[in-house]
Parts: sequence; structure tokens; C-alpha cells
Amino acid sequence: MTDSPQLSIVVPVYDNWWLTERCLRHLGEARERGGAAFETIVVDNASTDQTPSAIAEFPWVRYRRHETNRNFAGACNAGAAMATAPIALFLNNDAYPLDGAFEPLIAAFARDDVVIAGGALFFEDMTTQAAGLVLLPDDHWHYYCRNLDGARGDVARSRDALAVSGAAMAVRTKWFLDGGGFDETFVNGFEDVDLCLRAQEQGRTIAYVGDARFVHYEAASAGRYDNEARNERLFYERRRAQMAPLPRTLRGSVGAIAVQGAPDADPLLVAALCDLEAALRAFGHPVVRGRPAAWRRLVRKFREGAILEWFTSRRTSPGIAIARDGAFASIRSVGAASIEVPWLPCAAPERLASLRVRASAEATCATVGIAGAQSAAIALPQGCRAVRVTTEMLLYGVPVELACVVHAGLTDGAAFGNVLLAQAGLPAVVAATDGAAILFPDDVALLVDPASPGALAAAIARFTTDPQLRATYGRLIAADSQRRFSPRRSAIRVVDLLCAARFGWERPAEAAASGRLHGEHVAGS
Repeated sequence: MTDSPQLSIVVPVYDNWWLTERCLRHLGEARERGGAAFETIVVDNASTDQTPSAIAEFPWVRYRRHETNRNFAGACNAGAAMATAPIALFLNNDAYPLDGAFEPLIAAFARDDVVIAGGALFFEDMTTQAAGLVLLPDDHWHYYCRNLDGARGDVARSRDALAVSGAAMAVRTKWFLDGGGFDETFVNGFEDVDLCLRAQEQGRTIAYVGDARFVHYEAASAGRYDNEARNERLFYERRRAQMAPLPRTLRGSVGAIAVQGAPDADPLLVAALCDLEAALRAFGHPVVRGRPAAWRRLVRKFREGAILEWFTSRRTSPGIAIARDGAFASIRSVGAASIEVPWLPCAAPERLASLRVRASAEATCATVGIAGAQSAAIALPQGCRAVRVTTEMLLYGVPVELACVVHAGLTDGAAFGNVLLAQAGLPAVVAATDGAAILFPDDVALLVDPASPGALAAAIARFTTDPQLRATYGRLIAADSQRRFSPRRSAIRVVDLLCAARFGWERPAEAAASGRLHGEHVAGS
């Protein structure tokens, strides 16, 4: 590392060391590759986990600890005050850069008017999370191209933007500090758009940099949405007048959702659909099975309805089809826009209350669950006993205690059983076949090549002989899967693609061909 870094990366953290470790591991790999010189500053908001001691694993990190939680804004402000580079990048600990992200981000500041720049954000399955932020006609901020195909031109196209996300936001360090930094009266929400509007007030520019690519798991912090209503009220009290002349982006809306599904569906597919439907209803979308009765068209939400084909062979327009055609299921829009992205599996937290498949607390437990394949296909270490994880175990409260689970394939087309086992904290050995390896990162599960002689048995033996390792991986996979595989996230993805199916791509107001379109805020924007 040079004495004069080009970039100071500020990572605000509160607990979730496993995410911070992942972020720092990726930053360490970027250091080894070379390229833009950067320093890394971790600001700890009084974490109660192993963060204060474990940070020593990364001696190149500058570390500051707060004795009270100063939230996102306070941690970023403190980190920026420590920065030595002319540009500071605020990077969430549940985010990390893809190769080559820093150079184009730094280059954006070659323009004197640019004081804020942000890159393209992707979910962990590389579906677009945000290509900058846009403003909808109803005054709500929206992640542009959220849940749409990352190959879309607007994702890669750099441009001036109204705002960018604070998950990976770069600023001119001196400008940021001279202006007081993020407003600390916001509590983990709206700090980013507030800062961007302050920049606009000064006649400055916010740049969206399509070549600067980051993965962002999103909403990993405990209580991330606890202050959302308060933050939103505070923001609009201060900024509504300033927002009035800003350009709006048109985005379709969707009302009721008619679900078409196979009547003889797998019980696990039925359970997954029930959890998804409940989340859709929570966002205000009426959900009906089959074709809606004619009288329902008197209700506006049904006139603006669309169809969800759930693991059928049909492709009905306008709507989406969720089906497994290959190793993993996908969502495909049919209608005004043709988009295909991966299905986002989900299981509701309430499922865990009745689930009786549990990680054994007995150090000597050697019972291994096999999910997604016949137990006879799995070579176990000596002394281990295999139990096939059945639908009855997952849905009907059949009790069993396991040392670990081998995910030898998908339990069902929607991977419902796989994620339910993970949410329950069952340590996982994942055979990299049949789509199962798509589900879990290699730092929360043991991923093995089943074709490698003895690899699967060796991984199983690690869990059956080391109770401490078992407990560690059980906590990790539960934390990861309970956040990633929530019905809330899946419902937002479904709604975003239904909007595209009904009305096409999001587009600037001046490009709209019809006045039919109007913005609709969906929770999670």
C-alpha cells in the first residue's frame, strides 16, 4: 500500500462479524490484485460479537470503536474524518466490490462538478439491485432497474443521477466533511438521498458509474427498518419542496395477482406458494387462485391485475411464470417486457416454529440428514447414520435431530425445503450439483465436489467430529438464509417483474407513450 491512497474505504459495522469478514476478505483480494491504491477504515458501532477481537485478522485495516451505536450516519462521519484520501467510499459490511470496481468510480471525480458517485449494485445472484436511484411520480425514491436483468443497457450505462445508494457511495472527502457529513438525525435510512439533494442545492453533480460493480446483500443490520416511517416523515418535511421540479421516472404498477398453479403440486411447492402469497398480500396486493370472478373487475386493483404461473408449463400474458427448466428455477416475465432472472427461494419465519428437524446439541451425534436425493447415493464416514429428509419431516412436525444436512440436490422446484433447513440452523454440506450450490456461499456451508473421491465423506466427518465447528456453521447458515430467503424479498422481486410484464421497462417521463402509467411505491424501494 502506498503512503498516499487514492481512496479511503469506510466500512460502518454493528455485529454481524461474518459479513464484515466477507467484505474485508474481498477487499484483501482487491489489494493483492493491485490497481487503485486504497486504505480501509472500519468503524465499529459498539458491536457485542467478536468484531473487536477478530478485526486483528486484518492488520491492514484501521479500526475505530464507538462505545455507543451512532448508526450508519455517525459511523460514516467518523470514518470520513479519519480518511487520508481525497475520495471516501462508504461501503456497507454486507457489500463487496467486484473486480475493477474502484478505478471507474475514482475516474468519475475527474469532473470538477462531481461530488458524489455510486456504482451498480447487484443481489447475490447477480440480479440488479440498483442502477442509481430515481424519483417516481408519487414522490417515492426507487432503486432503478431493481430485480431486472443485469444485462439491461441502463444498468451498464454511466450517467448523471438524482441520487445513488449509500451502500456503496463515494464522495469528495473534503466536500463531505466541510458540509457536515451525513445528517445524524436520520437513523439508518434516507441519509443517502438527503446528502444527494444537498449536493444538488449547491449545483453539484451526482454520478452513476455503471462499470463500478458491487454485490450488496441488503438489509443485514438488525432493526434496519425500525425507523423507516420516522426517517421518511423527516425527509419529506425537509425536502418535498426541493423535490417538486425534479424529473420523474415512469414505472408500471400492478394490483391484484391471479395465481395459476398445478392442482397436483408437490406439498413443498404449495407451502412455498402460501408463504409468497402472504407476503404479496402484506404489500397490499389482492391474491386469488385461478381466474378472478368477472365482478372483481369493478375493483381497480383487479383491472390492473396480472397472472402468476406457479410451476406450470403455461406462459400467460401479462404476467410472470415461475418454473424450473434447468438446474434452478427462474422468473420469466411475459408481456410488455421479456425478462428472465433467478427465482429467489423463500420460507416464512413462522415455519420454524413448527419445524422439528433440528441441529443436535449432543456432541456425539452422528446422524446425517440427506436432502434432495436418496440416502443410498451418499457415502458416509464410518459410524454415521443417514436419514432422508422427507416432506413429512419438513411440514408435519416429524421430530429428528441431526449433526448436519447434506444438500445433495434441490428438495423441490422452489428449493423451499433446502432454505427451510438452512433457516433452522442445520449445518450444511452442499454437493455442487443439481442447483443446490447456488443457494449457499462457501463461508456459511461446506461446498464439495461430489465427484472427488472421499470429499463428501470428509466434509461430513468435519461436522460429526467437531461440535464447535458444527455450532459455528449452524449460526452462520441460519443468519444468512433467514435474511436472504425471506418472503419479503421474494415478493418484491415478483412485483417488480409483474410491473415490467404489464407496462414494460421503467423510463423517463418524457419518453412515455401513454398517460396510463403511474408510479407506485412498493415496500422496499
